[in-house]
Amino acid sequence: MSYGVQAGNWSYVVEDDCSTNYWAIVTGTVTDEILGNMFAPGLNVDTKRPDLPSKVTPNGLFAITGYPQQSFPVSATLTLYFNAPGFHGSQLKVSVPAGGPFPVVAGTVVLRRLPVRIQGRVVNANTRAPLPNALVLAVDDPNTPPVVHTTAVRSPLYFDHLNGVSVQNVTIAVTGSPSLQADTVAGTQVIELNSRTGLAAGSIVQLSKSSKTIVEYGVVDHLGPGPAASGGQVFFRNALNRSYAMASTVQVVTATPAGGAATLKGAASAGDGVVVASVLLNGTTLVVDPGSLNEEYHEVGALSDADGYYGLDGMGRVQEIFLQAAQGGLQQTAGWFIEYDQPINLLDFRLS
Repeated sequence: MSYGVQAGNWSYVVEDDCSTNYWAIVTGTVTDEILGNMFAPGLNVDTKRPDLPSKVTPNGLFAITGYPQQSFPVSATLTLYFNAPGFHGSQLKVSVPAGGPFPVVAGTVVLRRLPVRIQGRVVNANTRAPLPNALVLAVDDPNTPPVVHTTAVRSPLYFDHLNGVSVQNVTIAVTGSPSLQADTVAGTQVIELNSRTGLAAGSIVQLSKSSKTIVEYGVVDHLGPGPAASGGQVFFRNALNRSYAMASTVQVVTATPAGGAATLKGAASAGDGVVVASVLLNGTTLVVDPGSLNEEYHEVGALSDADGYYGLDGMGRVQEIFLQAAQGGLQQTAGWFIEYDQPINLLDFRLS
């Protein structure tokens, strides 16, 4: 359609080139993995594109808006980035067709809460004396047996794992006791030992403090240069969560499967201090994803120190966790609704 436009002493013949409409191009919902309904005032949905802003409601509804004829002249894949205080970030790829229909419904995006730490003190209920070497385990709800089971581990997971991968208790046997030749800092994937006899790719090395309140395992990726008997560097597939002084205990171990294999119920994330699986895995040690390059080993539960203090990092994935502290025939079980807005949750035990 052509029409005339007069501007001062100038006359123009104008012809429409195209029609544009401002649309909600993509819509969807964000929910909380644990609580379901989302309430995150700081929720942000970003496309990394200035032509595609977002609108978000406090209860998790979102819309990506813009001019689809300009932003999507041809069909394309749009990446959405989700962030909210107290939650892991997430991404979603959405296929947007040229010409619609709009909006494209992205469905529901589930955000996982950042884990927290649960810590406290274990004492005798009668004397109030601290109880060292008390074992603190995650146990099933004693009143309502759960469908999935939550096992707490002493050191958080190193890798992400897919839903359904194998997880199993193992029995640990010591085959060697080398020594650290240098202090090892958290986050490293290499340690230096005085002897590497018997070590090869896939070997398992246990590092621990003398109290056993901190225990970690490294799976060997490869050895550094030089003959094994002379000592040297050992490279792990996983980065260690904690630091270890030269006086720390190092042991070369083997792991033998114990009991039946279970499977993860839901994907696991690096940093999780719980293993959510088809059965409860309260043995001494467990392995996640055995036989893969992401195979990793963990002690089960926390151990209290000489003053009765314990700590469990990476507590998440569930709304309520049941913890049982036991030592020398004394025990107590407590249910705890995890306070995710508090980075440290305090839970003491009085054993009787």
